[in-house]
Amino acid sequence: MPTFQTLRVDNIIEVREGLQRMQLEDESQAYALTAVVGLVEVGNLVLVNTTAVELGLGTGGWHVVHSIQNRTERRALNGGQVLKARYLSEQLEVDPHISKRTDLVGARILLCVLHSHFGAASLALRSPDLGYLMTDQAGLPLRLSDVVANLESRDLLKCTATAGQAFGGDLEAVSVASAAAGLLDHGCSQMILAAGPGHLGTASVLGFSAMELAGHASVLAALGAQVGLCVRASSADGRQRHQGISHHNRTILRAIPVPIEVPVPIGDDTSWISENGHHPVPIEPMDIATAITDSGVAILTMGRPIEEDPMACAHVGAAATWLRNQA
Repeated sequence: MPTFQTLRVDNIIEVREGLQRMQLEDESQAYALTAVVGLVEVGNLVLVNTTAVELGLGTGGWHVVHSIQNRTERRALNGGQVLKARYLSEQLEVDPHISKRTDLVGARILLCVLHSHFGAASLALRSPDLGYLMTDQAGLPLRLSDVVANLESRDLLKCTATAGQAFGGDLEAVSVASAAAGLLDHGCSQMILAAGPGHLGTASVLGFSAMELAGHASVLAALGAQVGLCVRASSADGRQRHQGISHHNRTILRAIPVPIEVPVPIGDDTSWISENGHHPVPIEPMDIATAITDSGVAILTMGRPIEEDPMACAHVGAAATWLRNQA
């Protein structure tokens, strides 16, 4: 069961849309999702969930503010009659975008296995008309993403949509399909679909977060979207299953019953794509490493700067070129 501790707020470290980061009296750190708990002030006693930090999991050493003590009510920051994070004590009301579209013709959608790949591709594209479709397979709050905050501050995201139980996007959506329709309604024909921060893997064939992409690819393609998969590859990952072309790609493609496109750098072996019934697209990659360096934005993949992984950059760069080349 989760563990909690009550601590006083000593200092507010950062405030941005939807998120506060703070230092607590015992010198630990925490973040608060303001759409869920309201605004925290210095001196407040806060009840923090300490579970992930105590287990050494990937929250970056931050506790999560569960509630502000002695605050019995607050003015609602949200509107609408649809609940997200349903049936949890933190469930919140949102107003979902309702589109009149019945198909997704005109959408070009890049599926990314990792949140970092979404960030790297977006920095390389530098498109003012890019849409981000965040699924609910990893972190649910979009405002927790430093990548999104950095892209928005540079006007590199036109619109964000949070689907399913995920929340905090410019558009709230009930499903991935309705999220894509909403992004089209807002002028984003080029989209990147990826989960938020917190990809989970179990070192098993089927037990990883991005397995969701197989289902999303099928639905999006059936509704008329052009769908491509950003290949997860690495020349720096120490784990055998992710060296070279990650086993995740093959598993995802094997589970997609309709052909999609898979961009790869020119000269790469593409037999593994064709053998799984999909269309390889050899293409000249964008220069991901230079784009990241020039931006000054840190993009970490599995704790490492992605620009230090040439194979990862090449494959994300190929995916970015594919997304730019709207048919």
